[in-house]
Amino acid sequence: MLIVFRADADPATGGGHVMRCLTLAAEMEQRGADVLFVCSAATASTVPALARSRIVWFEADQHDWSAALWDGTFNGKRIDLVVVDSYRLGETFERSLRKLGSPILVIDDAPARPHDCDLLVDMTLGRSADAYSGLTPQGCRVLAGASYTLLRSEFGELRAASLARRVGAYEAKSIFVSLGLTDVGGQTANIARSLIAARNLSRIVVVSGPAARSFDELSALASRDTRIEVLVDPDNIADLMVCSDVAIGTPGTSSWERCCLGLPAILIVVADNQRDNARALEVAGAAKIASIDSEGPDAVLRILRELAVQPGKLEQMSRQAADVCDGNGAQRVGTAIDEFLLPERNGLLTLRLATIADARRLWLWRNDPRAREMFGDSQPVSWDTHKAWFEGHLTDPNTRIFVVGAFDRPCGYVRFHVKLTGTATVSIAMARNVRGLGYGTAALVLACREAFEQRFCECIEALVKRENVASQQVFRKSGFLPVGEDADFFVYHLHARTDAHESRTSGQAE
Repeated sequence: MLIVFRADADPATGGGHVMRCLTLAAEMEQRGADVLFVCSAATASTVPALARSRIVWFEADQHDWSAALWDGTFNGKRIDLVVVDSYRLGETFERSLRKLGSPILVIDDAPARPHDCDLLVDMTLGRSADAYSGLTPQGCRVLAGASYTLLRSEFGELRAASLARRVGAYEAKSIFVSLGLTDVGGQTANIARSLIAARNLSRIVVVSGPAARSFDELSALASRDTRIEVLVDPDNIADLMVCSDVAIGTPGTSSWERCCLGLPAILIVVADNQRDNARALEVAGAAKIASIDSEGPDAVLRILRELAVQPGKLEQMSRQAADVCDGNGAQRVGTAIDEFLLPERNGLLTLRLATIADARRLWLWRNDPRAREMFGDSQPVSWDTHKAWFEGHLTDPNTRIFVVGAFDRPCGYVRFHVKLTGTATVSIAMARNVRGLGYGTAALVLACREAFEQRFCECIEALVKRENVASQQVFRKSGFLPVGEDADFFVYHLHARTDAHESRTSGQAE
């Protein structure tokens, strides 16, 4: 499956469109899809995360499509879905894409213009699908409301820890400031300068992009006050938010990141299309709006002073913020895409040997938070480390890596490695969209049978964490027998003479 994203970023509009597309792209890659981006020339310099993602992207004019993709294919693959996230590109552009023969998903923030699409996502708090009645074609499915917020997986991963540190009354000592990668309203330096006057603050973290208009001034402020730390597009935003007591930011995409972590916010409205969102967040109790237009940056200090004399207010705001967004929106949108593109699922699995083209896919599956919990080493693996490991194992005669496929796309892998004893260890990881559907058992049965038929080994050993009950059931269902245990793992064996092909399951998902 190939999904192409059309989104732009520049100093005038910021990087929010591209960032939320990167989030959805990561979710769909976890589900086995291939992704590409089509962006304007200024996008890469405005959003460094695009380059860090290692996703292939094509340059195009802000009002156009990539010439390399006008035939609806890339490297012989048909484009299965086009995602458009842009204020500049509307119904006329979307209609022009129909010649590709691919369905279209649009991401928008307000029901103020018509669209020619098959799916539409609007994550605005309180938005309903009815708001797009008459603006989308008949049959278009509209996913509306904060439950469809597109957040990177690390926010959901850190949600519990962040909420736990906000239980009980606490003071605002550590402030997180981020008004977007490009500082569209030009207010960041003014607010930072104002915060310096608050002597009770112990830490002021300011996040900026390389193209932010106030970057030089912020750097100068940081050189004069050690409490201020200026970070350029850091990749640990979630960690920084977890360690902060209050955030100062815009009511855009970052609002949902803050809410997921229960981080109370003071909102700075820098664009008219943010006003509805700001009001909704304030009504929900998750944030307070600073009247910068009338009071200037002192409005932020006024709100901080008000919070300081209201014991328990920050804890209350944290709870109400957490109620707005649970961090699972990207998975819900991914499921909706699967339901639209893959309505018929027969569950028949396929198996093939991995190639170098699978390196990124296996890296993403290996680093998925839920998958990491079940490995012996639960720490994320860097791309360079994984790439070197993968290339080495592809040519290792003692290793077999099988990619499992379902409904025309990869959905997991099974790896065998023969030890000096002649026993092969096995590890398995499945894409999150097929977990709980019986595909893990079917994939393991299929791969073990193939390993035995190739006479790769006579015995297969699995080490399963004691707390991983689901995996224990998968191995037992696949014919593995318990043979030992230690403080951390149960040990299971499967022998060629009793392999999984004797099981009733044979490549068909339950």
